Amino acid sequence: MKQLIFISVMMCWMIQISATEYYVSPKGNDKNTGTVDSPFATLAKAQSMVQPGDTVYLRGGIYKPTTSQIMGTQIDIYACVFLMDKSGKSKKERICYFGYPGERPVFDLSEVKPTNKRVSVFYVSGSYLHFKNIEVIGTQVTITGHTQSECFSNRGGSYNIYENLSMHDGMAIGFYLTKGSDNLILNCDAYNNFDNVSEKKNGENVDGFGAHTDRNSTGNIFRGCRAWWNSDDGFDLINAFQSVTIENCWAFYNGYQPGSTTLNGANGAGFKAGGYGMSDNPKVPENIPVHVVKNCISYYNKANGFYSNHHLGGIRWYNNSAYKNAVNFCMLNRKSANEAVDIDGIEHTLINNLSYEPRTTEAHITKINYSLCKLENNSFYPDKLTFTNDSFNSLDASQLSLPRKKDGSLPDITFLTPKSDHIAHKSAMGWSFTDNTLNEKEESMGWISLAGINVDGNIARIEGPDATLFNKFWINGVNVNMNNLAVDLSKYSGTLHLKATSDNGGTIELIYKKE
Repeated sequence: MKQLIFISVMMCWMIQISATEYYVSPKGNDKNTGTVDSPFATLAKAQSMVQPGDTVYLRGGIYKPTTSQIMGTQIDIYACVFLMDKSGKSKKERICYFGYPGERPVFDLSEVKPTNKRVSVFYVSGSYLHFKNIEVIGTQVTITGHTQSECFSNRGGSYNIYENLSMHDGMAIGFYLTKGSDNLILNCDAYNNFDNVSEKKNGENVDGFGAHTDRNSTGNIFRGCRAWWNSDDGFDLINAFQSVTIENCWAFYNGYQPGSTTLNGANGAGFKAGGYGMSDNPKVPENIPVHVVKNCISYYNKANGFYSNHHLGGIRWYNNSAYKNAVNFCMLNRKSANEAVDIDGIEHTLINNLSYEPRTTEAHITKINYSLCKLENNSFYPDKLTFTNDSFNSLDASQLSLPRKKDGSLPDITFLTPKSDHIAHKSAMGWSFTDNTLNEKEESMGWISLAGINVDGNIARIEGPDATLFNKFWINGVNVNMNNLAVDLSKYSGTLHLKATSDNGGTIELIYKKE
């Protein structure tokens, strides 16, 4: 037994020492060995060397790649400055790219101007990667038609962590995700980004953060991120085919040109949480995702603070705070995929949200069908609370852009938090409160479902108010025929995942064990 234990310990030790550390420095040379005393000069060189479990440390200073150093092209249109296509093996054997502790590497892209190509600074298709403590500035746009550039692009990678990254003072989207699952974007900042070169020259498409996931990309989370003075939106989930969670994030001054609240940019939503556009034939998923936005702050964005953006179904909005947006909460939906008609929002869930002084009079919440949504304990509905400036511990918006803590987490602030003697504080409304009973509340409220699936013998039937809205039925992911809101289950056995969907994105589900 002792021998076996000794062998086990030796194997673990061998695995640990097999991981290699590489170092990169603005003063390095790619002919060096990559050690701390003999660092490489480029990330490309280090990336060519790494294996799962390895770490690349980027020393502080300015890195200025040139167009000739672009590592590759993807999808024919993207010039990938750093093509991050190597993968780790697991969560314990990631490949890590870290700014050296106590230092900050800054990648200045102002000289990378490929002809007729979009720029992606970090084009990530690898999985089990961890990027931390890195700054990207000056990313360019050179195409004058419809286009966009991106600082970090997750296009295929899964189980990646993007932590304490800063993307600013350029023409590009800060972070952009289209494909990949279970990625965490943690404590990142995107600010002062404005494209005055392409198309309308008003900065359209330059969001702080965007997640536009395909049908296989699940479990992606934005946490502790900030977006300000991006010329389009702060956070954008348009055309997402799977649900995305945005939590503990702040969006302010988006939709304006950097440093201004009078020079307009493009759309200007703080949190644009869904939608598929208003074309006659949009591409939409079979099951409309229900995004979650919680414990977020939206302040002085050009348009809507929290916006459902013509979504085809409901969104969950929990413990968010909005102040001085043109409209603080806008729940606008599209009627159906086949009908390009706007309707007041349905199937949304709003719990514990706080709204104060929208710039449009009384526009605390707009475009909502109260009878087809679930609202509880918000400052604007069911009961409307009264606030003055003195109701809050602070309304100093400069707190939002304070430096992050040493570990990269958000600064401690009191902005837009209600004083302890105000009913909003006693009722736990707003961004600073975490409600651990939300799931229980959803169940007690019936969530967004105004109908349900009931099984009697071999018949599954949709029952309840608005049952007729549901026109498709699914058993274990397969679409089956439904007759008068009923489905025959006689040929099925075992555990059945029953689901019904409506054209406007409604979903009701039941897990039923059939003997």
